[in-house]
Formats: sequence, structure tokens, C-alpha cells
Amino acid sequence: MKYSVITGFLGRLQDRFTEYQNDRSLGEKFELASRIEGLDGLEVCYPADFADLKLLEDLLDKYSLDVSSLNVNLKKERRWANGSLTSLDEKIRQQAVNVLNKAMDLAPQIGCEVVTVCFLIDGHDYPFQVDYRRAWRYLVEGVREVCTHRDDVKLSIEYKMSEPVAHTIVGNVGKALYLCEEVGKDNVGVTLDLGHALYAGENPAESACLLAEKGRLFLVHINDNYRNWDWDLIPGFVNFWDYIEVFFYLREYGYQAWMSLDVFPKNIDPVEVFGRSIEFARNIERIVQRISSEEIFQLINERNVPAIFSYLQDKSLNIG
Repeated sequence: MKYSVITGFLGRLQDRFTEYQNDRSLGEKFELASRIEGLDGLEVCYPADFADLKLLEDLLDKYSLDVSSLNVNLKKERRWANGSLTSLDEKIRQQAVNVLNKAMDLAPQIGCEVVTVCFLIDGHDYPFQVDYRRAWRYLVEGVREVCTHRDDVKLSIEYKMSEPVAHTIVGNVGKALYLCEEVGKDNVGVTLDLGHALYAGENPAESACLLAEKGRLFLVHINDNYRNWDWDLIPGFVNFWDYIEVFFYLREYGYQAWMSLDVFPKNIDPVEVFGRSIEFARNIERIVQRISSEEIFQLINERNVPAIFSYLQDKSLNIG
């Protein structure tokens, strides 16, 4: 696996109530990233990180960091307040398409083949607030137009149940897969955020299997929560066994793309938070290496849950 950090988590952070961390320039974010043990690259944010493309390219070269993916923000600006690709205003919908097309053009320039986007502003808060049929049609048409614009770049759709709207238009793995099938392009896929899967009440390993079976698993974001909100906690600190299972199935499918850290450091040193997150993920990789596919599937076929539990304990608690 290769590990990256989303640049947005390396500067000033805020929730609905307060602010955390210091405001940092792009150069300061890169310097901070350079001190994260085990980091291979960054997931850069568009348009925030692209005010000076030459500077971004120079910083990537200076710190020898790769780009895992280009994350497009289609929610922060006021023009997106009533939706991006699903807006009733045709001009706004076209602007959203243009932003995504620009991101698709920029990605190869920085050595990146995946553009990821989460349609967080597209959805509804109340019954009868939107025409679901029209909104879905607009979404499919917009995504298809972007994928057609550059078929050599992958567009990866990240799903999430809510925030800032109560019900986002792509809230779970099933809707994400359905969107891909509706779009009908080979270069559209899904970003599996393990925290979003947990929050949606999914089993992350099962979600990974569904996506991988259809060849739609383009990117993985790792973090953790208590299944009640998208807390973006340190991965595996809460749902340890889920991480072993999802990493096991990623191995089964030969997933060798990026793991991007989508973790909210809050009031903790971000270098330590991300460094320990990578350390944990590497340890999970080591545990999974010890799990024999033949042995574990034999136990699964026997439906011998106590034996499975003992087997996993033996492989995970003695990795010294």
C-alpha cells in the first residue's frame, strides 16, 4: 500500500463550534508533511492548492512527494449552496462540470490519475424539497460529461450519508455503484471512505468487495468513528477487527492503489496523528500477511465463529 494525507487536514481546521490547529501556507503544509513518518504522497485539494501551479509542482519536487489523487471541493463556495451538479440553475450545473473538467485536465500535469469528489452539497433536508428524479438525472448527465471529457483520467465518487445536507444524493455504496452503472463509463468509480461506510451502517469489507467485484474501487480513505457520525478519528483505534477484515479483502483483490488519510487531528499534533495512523496501517498489513486465505475460508465455510476468533487473535496479537 501507498499512504497519503489530504492537504486540507494539515492547516487550520474548524467544525460548527470552534477552530483547531494553525493556519498554514501551502509551503508550510508540505514542510509539515515531510516530517510524517512513512508518508508517500499527498491528496491535493482543488481549487485551494492550485492558486500557483508552479509553486505546487516545485513543492512536490522539493519534498519528493507523489500525488495520490486530486480532491475537488464542490461545496464551500456560495454558488453551490443549492447544489452543484444537481442545481436547478443550468448555469450552476455547467460551472460544476467546468470545475471538474479543469481538475481532470490538471491531474496528469502533477502525475496523478485519479480525481475524487464527494457531492456533499447535493441532496435535501426536507420532504418534497427536491424532485429526486430530476436531481438524479442531472447528476448522471453531469458525471457522464466529465468522464467523457478525459477518459484517460479516473473520476472517483466518494459517498457519504449526510453533512452539510441531511440526506446526500450519493449516501451509500449501493447508490454509488448504481451511479457508476448509470453513467456507463469505464473511468468512473468510487472512493471508499471507511469512516463513511461505518457511518452508513455498512460492513466496510463487504462494501470493498462490492466495489472491487465491479472494478469500481479507485481509492480508499482511512479513518474511524463510532458509527454514529463522521468523526474522522485515527484509523483502527475504535474498529480494530473491521480494519483487519477490510485489509484482508483488499489483499484478496490485489488492491495496490493509494490509502489516503482522511483524519481530523483536532487538537493533537498532526505529525504524530498521521505518523501513528500509517504505523497502524502497516501493522494491519503485517497481520493480514499472516492470515492464510485457505485457512480462514475453510473456517468461514465451516461457520466456526469461535475458531475464527481464536485464529484471528493468534495472527493479530502476536506480531512482534
